[in-house]
Amino acid sequence: MRDIEAKAKREIRSRGWLSPHDSIAIAFSGGPGSTACLLLLHKLFASRRDITLHAIYIDEGIHHFRDPNVFSIAEQIGVRCITKTFQEVYGMTVDQYAAHCEDVCLWCNKKRQLLIDQIAQEHNITKIAYGYHLEDVSRAVVAGIVKGDPSFLLYGDTRIDAKHIAPLCMIPEKEVLLYAGIEALTQCPYAEQGGKGEIAEVLDKYADKHPSVHHAIVSLSRRISSKDIQKE
Repeated sequence: MRDIEAKAKREIRSRGWLSPHDSIAIAFSGGPGSTACLLLLHKLFASRRDITLHAIYIDEGIHHFRDPNVFSIAEQIGVRCITKTFQEVYGMTVDQYAAHCEDVCLWCNKKRQLLIDQIAQEHNITKIAYGYHLEDVSRAVVAGIVKGDPSFLLYGDTRIDAKHIAPLCMIPEKEVLLYAGIEALTQCPYAEQGGKGEIAEVLDKYADKHPSVHHAIVSLSRRISSKDIQKE
């Protein structure tokens, strides 16, 4: 536990992710990543009077995938949870969209991010924290390569910037599961359409024999995007 917290604090410090008087919201899904992120940030900053914590819970409307009562985890530790649904904001759930369109993952991700940013703006939130772990970032790098998209290698993880932070991004998934104290969620039924499930399966199978592969992929991506590799 201390090791995970130390690594997360080092990542926050090295990237300059925290400023005095920040209002931080965790993009909370109830999965191990977002739960671990919520518990971690609460432990690190709950005692600081100049830092406020919130949780943002979005129900996309995917049958048997989201638990509408999961935000009680946030309430138990005294973190206010702001909840919204795709149905009330967009007039359509992901399941309804999927019945007529194919690009479900792309549409859902864009709409979810747009809604989270909108909520953050409405509530004067300065930082949005995500529960991305090491494998999430590694899989995203490989997914970009497979699709012929060089942006991840050239510019790094564009999901993470000065406002959108990921304190657990260098923590392996198994450690995040232990920290969260809950089991992994069932994979979203639409994940296969984006090729995420297949890429994760291949990478994880390789990582069973070569445990350092995820660190290697993320480290290479960081070196290239920071142009450090050109100096060597």
